[in-house]
Amino acid sequence: MGGYYAVIYTQKRREAKEAAERAKRFLEERGGLVELKSANQIVDRKLPKVDLAIALGGDGTILKTVKALPDPTIPILGVNFGRGGFLMEAEADMLEEALDKIVNGDYELEKAMMIAIETEGGIIGDFLNEIYITSQALGKLLKARVIKDGTEIIKVEADGLIISTPIGSTAYAYSAGGPIVDDDIEAAIITAVCPISNFRPIVLSLNRGFNIEVTSNYGISAMLDGFIKKKFDEQVLRLKFRKSDKAATFVRLGLGESFAKRVRKKLG
Repeated sequence: MGGYYAVIYTQKRREAKEAAERAKRFLEERGGLVELKSANQIVDRKLPKVDLAIALGGDGTILKTVKALPDPTIPILGVNFGRGGFLMEAEADMLEEALDKIVNGDYELEKAMMIAIETEGGIIGDFLNEIYITSQALGKLLKARVIKDGTEIIKVEADGLIISTPIGSTAYAYSAGGPIVDDDIEAAIITAVCPISNFRPIVLSLNRGFNIEVTSNYGISAMLDGFIKKKFDEQVLRLKFRKSDKAATFVRLGLGESFAKRVRKKLG
């Protein structure tokens, strides 16, 4: 009983806000303390050090919650109020059942690998799903060289480049033609968006990391996990990818193996 919780809801769905208020009442009636925030309120801000976070929305709500937590070991329960919700553990109509399991400690924890990205100038950040790299000028092609152990593996010219984690392989990377990759594999998936060369998605181990050299005459933009924007005015950007020292922590309620659930949901 008791506990300190953060309840985060998507402001895009009225039913998610109503469910967040129900969750707050449910937890407070059982002796808990609750911080109630919309997903927009936690962008570029840190939540307090709660015992557990509950995200009500879609995958975007989960990704913002992961970034806002002061400690990556804080568990997150995802409840689906979005269209896809591939990262979510429970559906909207299971909210009270899921909360009951939480307050009774009837759950397990699962770690989800993240990827760290840095430039010669320092660390850019970590991502749980993917980073999307494009030219700053809309419609202009991007050139990229993928380098592993000092050797160029392949080069590509495309509208953009997606580098995803296995857990993010069912998101934008899959829509762009990339493969679904098992969460147990510590790897990155590189997928080109509308390549003009004969490029197919590749999967690279993160045991020793890899580099990507990106070239654009118009500067380079990057989007981490769909909401963290970075701009680089240099025409040539050298990026280093490695397994992050951080890992997101998810609550699992024994509703089925998470990877299999995501694949079934994606493939129908």
